Amino acid sequence: MPAVNLPPGARQPSLFRSRNFRVYWTGGFASNIGSWLQNVTGSVYIMEATHSTFLVGLLNVATFVPLFLFSIAGGMISDRFDRRAVIIVTHTISGAVAAAVALLAAFNRLSAPLLLGAAFLLGSSYAISKPAFTAILPSFVARSELARATAINTLQFNMGMLGGSALSAAILAIASPTWAFAVNAISFLAPIVAMLMLRVDRQERTSSIRGSGREGLRFVLRSPAILTILAAVALANASLECLRTLAPSLLDTTMRLDAESAGLLVMACSAGGTAGIFGFTFLTGRFSDRHLLIVAFVMQAAGLAGLAESSNIFMGIAFSVPIGLAFALNIPILSASLQLLSPDLLRGRVMSFFSISMFGLRPLFSLLSGGLAVFLSPPLVLLVFVLFPLLALPMLGANSRAVATTRTGDTSG
Repeated sequence: MPAVNLPPGARQPSLFRSRNFRVYWTGGFASNIGSWLQNVTGSVYIMEATHSTFLVGLLNVATFVPLFLFSIAGGMISDRFDRRAVIIVTHTISGAVAAAVALLAAFNRLSAPLLLGAAFLLGSSYAISKPAFTAILPSFVARSELARATAINTLQFNMGMLGGSALSAAILAIASPTWAFAVNAISFLAPIVAMLMLRVDRQERTSSIRGSGREGLRFVLRSPAILTILAAVALANASLECLRTLAPSLLDTTMRLDAESAGLLVMACSAGGTAGIFGFTFLTGRFSDRHLLIVAFVMQAAGLAGLAESSNIFMGIAFSVPIGLAFALNIPILSASLQLLSPDLLRGRVMSFFSISMFGLRPLFSLLSGGLAVFLSPPLVLLVFVLFPLLALPMLGANSRAVATTRTGDTSG
């Protein structure tokens, strides 16, 4: 289905005029706030309890390694069963786990191993639900609007990171971590309610395919363009994960601030991402996807280099912003390209590989940055991670044709 080309200067109608998209987006946004609230609070909790940067990195490993282990299974489930039901069941389980964490914290029984175990369970539930949550989007959004919808959908991630980080900093400033963990547990109700309210035809949301994950793997391996996109997605996330893992230590050792202020750097990164999403439609109408991707990866490298040289919180905030801004530019383009290159009956499984690249490989970056910080100073580790976005640049030439093809909606061949 070809994209609809509007006259120059014409304003595109808001996707939020669609009831389905409003419900879907709001549920995901609330859940993302809770997830980032949990992530930031958990990192601070571990740092204050153990004073170990390595354990902070290990917490992030426990959160994201399930996406590497279980995303393909999540994609299979997404393609076999009602995607709304998959989302409801997994978020119910996540809510129960998060509530248990809050209760343990309230009674001073939340140890580092228990928090690590809970992070693994929450990550496992997310790994199963994420392919379904992503693959259901084309069921109520036109193909010609999918890139824009994906960009706006990414906004819930960035605004969730911003809101969750700010909320974590506020709660930790006036109350205990127990309250932050409790708010996270409540946030899982939002996507459950959203899926119950979503109106999607049964034929669109239920697939009859009974294949295995191998079919999705074969499709991906036979598609050089998809492999290139997945690699670029993974490299785009390296900068974000390095910042999030090192934030408590960076503030403590370099900027001489309390670890509780770590949320400020994460919040600044998210603010940059939010600004990037708001400008996404304007920029994509004037620049090619390839040029935007090049600018985004260079911006990530520059942000990490500047953050490494930051001696105070104001400089740190200033250089955290472009890291999030770049993320907001590259992920929507890459994600929309994957969805348009994937047939409907395999989309859940293809997007499970996106989940692995987007989240499942983050434990490696988190463990690498946290482990390197044991031997090197945080600024030196940031300079090492400058290499990751730069490695993505040579891939963009090979990928430009596929990305340009998806912009027109032509997925043949």
